[in-house]
Amino acid sequence: MNKLDLKKYREIVVYIIAGVLTTTVNLVVFALLSRVFGSERWWISNFPAIIAAILFAFWANRIFVFKSHGPVWQELMKFLAARACTALAFEYGAMFLLTDVIGMRSVLSFMGWEILISKLVTQLLVLVGNYVLSKLFVFRRKS
Repeated sequence: MNKLDLKKYREIVVYIIAGVLTTTVNLVVFALLSRVFGSERWWISNFPAIIAAILFAFWANRIFVFKSHGPVWQELMKFLAARACTALAFEYGAMFLLTDVIGMRSVLSFMGWEILISKLVTQLLVLVGNYVLSKLFVFRRKS
């Protein structure tokens, strides 16, 4: 393996770690708010969970994954736009399809926390979509 391959794999591994941490932030906020609003009102609990995850993810991606030194505000605006796209497509669109159209309302209980299975499925879609948008649109390196 050459040095370029190792750098590529490092980025993907660190992105997955940051993604797991970001997903954890999202799920914890979602679970806390679901206790207040109920899982049938998932869309209310989802918005603050997404915002918390986006803010965490921006700094994790900027500093650890892509090691960006670009203009912060410019990258932040691109990041927010990209994350808004994946949030609308997956965290609301796919979640609506899975939960309200298909009826995937099963709940997974983990250490006393209840999370909708559909929320976990959408998080996998979000992880992939966000990596592609971050790599191609937000944290682009100049050649």
